[in-house]
Amino acid sequence: MKNTILMLFISINLLYSNDFDRLNSSPTQEMLLNKKNSKLCNNPAMAKENFDNDFKYGCFCGKNYPNLKSDTKKEYKYLSRMEKDKLISKYYLIKPYDDIDNMCMQHDICYIYEGREDQLCNDVLYSEMRLLSNKFYEEARGQDSNSKAMRCERLSSDIAVIFKTIFGAGNNLSMMRFGMFMMVNTPMTVMSKGIQKMSHGMNDSSLYPLPNEKCDL
Repeated sequence: MKNTILMLFISINLLYSNDFDRLNSSPTQEMLLNKKNSKLCNNPAMAKENFDNDFKYGCFCGKNYPNLKSDTKKEYKYLSRMEKDKLISKYYLIKPYDDIDNMCMQHDICYIYEGREDQLCNDVLYSEMRLLSNKFYEEARGQDSNSKAMRCERLSSDIAVIFKTIFGAGNNLSMMRFGMFMMVNTPMTVMSKGIQKMSHGMNDSSLYPLPNEKCDL
């Protein structure tokens, strides 16, 4: 009985370890070579305050973005392991814009390995983005609300919830759970963003990182 409980405890902790290094397989030699020669995408997207399917940031954050396809034209779930590795190698040719964008890239790779838009990938991205958000918040201590660190904190926190709800939840997320994430876990709803702008005298572009600002720790 004790062994059964111990194994169950270990399984639960593994399931919720929130670590893309565990979910995603180690990069192949081709992936590592592509990463070494990677280049930033053309015109990395700057985040805008629209909570919809058009939301994009950097080179990887956004639904179906950058939308790389397998040479076989198959859906993820029908790809063989070799075909998945080949597709993921294409992702490694693109250099993430910053630390936030890198998490989105790992999330895309997770989708490919899982063979479908698995909720576990969204859960891990949510947790990893929240960790980034907390680190940016610590970095912003003593700075004003319009500092770069605070803009990065808001973006990483909002992306966490966007991927957890609007982009990736599908039928796995009830309306009650969606409302909980939007109202409790998101630091700013659409309405509260407007209030925050007025209270801090922010312009329309200042809530999220400005052009050429990168959210690196």
